Amino acid sequence: MKNKPTERDTAERILRDGWELFQQKGYRGVSTDEICLRCGITKPTLYYYFQDKEDLFVEVLLHRLQGFHEVIEQAGTLEQRLERIAAAMLETFQVNYAHLMHDLEHIKRDENVIRVRQAFAAELFSPITAFMQSAVDAGEVTGEADFLAHVFMGMVESYIAHSREHGDSATLAKKLAAFFLKGAK
Repeated sequence: MKNKPTERDTAERILRDGWELFQQKGYRGVSTDEICLRCGITKPTLYYYFQDKEDLFVEVLLHRLQGFHEVIEQAGTLEQRLERIAAAMLETFQVNYAHLMHDLEHIKRDENVIRVRQAFAAELFSPITAFMQSAVDAGEVTGEADFLAHVFMGMVESYIAHSREHGDSATLAKKLAAFFLKGAK
């Protein structure tokens, strides 16, 4: 006999399936009916967990951003850490995160836009910038930390939608980290 899914299981499934749909079709391209069909739930069940589609979209983004700072802050050599960051980004996102951030223009409640932007800064950009600053301070790289963070994130982001074409995430992450550190000498 199968165990009945718990509330946590249902919420996790909605977040997981919502993430896949929002990445595939964008905020405006996904309907609540489609989310319910994909998750095997009714609209009242969806609205039990999330106020509306906007709330679901915001919670999906916050859920996916959660934990990036922990990956970034893990110990290791500069190259190992860059590889881990790149691999985490490649494995998490199926489309460029800029597309998802662009979808914030469809969000009506300002507090939701602020929450997502703050989470992006706290979980991804600020920790990468701090990491780059520590590498600058240690003499491992030269330049301004925020510039280096943007360049590295931009390199990784340019491969997100096409990462499967270049082998597995770990192999591509290794190539990106090496190129970032050594350039095209």
